[in-house]
Amino acid sequence: MQKQGSYTSLLKPRLLRGLLSLSVKGYFVQKGWINSYLKKQALSPQAEPIPWLTYSFLDFIDGRLNKSQTLFEFGAGNSTLFFAEQVQRVRSIEHNKEWYDKVRSTLPDNVEISYIPLDGEQYQDTILAEQKDYDIILVDGRRRIDCIKNAVQRLSPQGVIILDDAERPKYQEAFSFLKAQGFKCIPFSGIAIGAIHDKQTVVFYKEQNCLGI
Repeated sequence: MQKQGSYTSLLKPRLLRGLLSLSVKGYFVQKGWINSYLKKQALSPQAEPIPWLTYSFLDFIDGRLNKSQTLFEFGAGNSTLFFAEQVQRVRSIEHNKEWYDKVRSTLPDNVEISYIPLDGEQYQDTILAEQKDYDIILVDGRRRIDCIKNAVQRLSPQGVIILDDAERPKYQEAFSFLKAQGFKCIPFSGIAIGAIHDKQTVVFYKEQNCLGI
């Protein structure tokens, strides 16, 4: 018996034609997924850097960011460049020194980035120690549950928290914790840049938030 999704199904001419057509037209080409997959980079259709987040979330966030907003992110990269163009200020921390050095050389003046190793508690506690509030906090690095628990203490009154890879079972504690804090959530599921499996980026928010939800 043939297993569902087995490689033998690829031998069917109709399926082969359909898969080949996806590489030259349609959704995957329009979103830049094909180019991103081949180059192993997160790129827009215009070959500009974009975050490794779900396309449905990127569609949602389009037009909701402005230069009055501030953002903190756990985990630097394309997201740092992407948000720096659209918000007033970005504060970013990164635990990988090699990646930190690479990213730092590409950043504009409205970004402050720090290398914070995973020794001790400094990584998740940096946001508390600096005593600044942020409109948007992106959790896309290490120790995400601890980071979220600290993030709620540094949100502005209109602040939101964004959690990537929220489909992973180990991050389900974030949902119950934030619900108990009075947050609602919108999950943005589907395909992401360069990914071939279903992913989820979630926005946690309260009323009168900076994204107009």
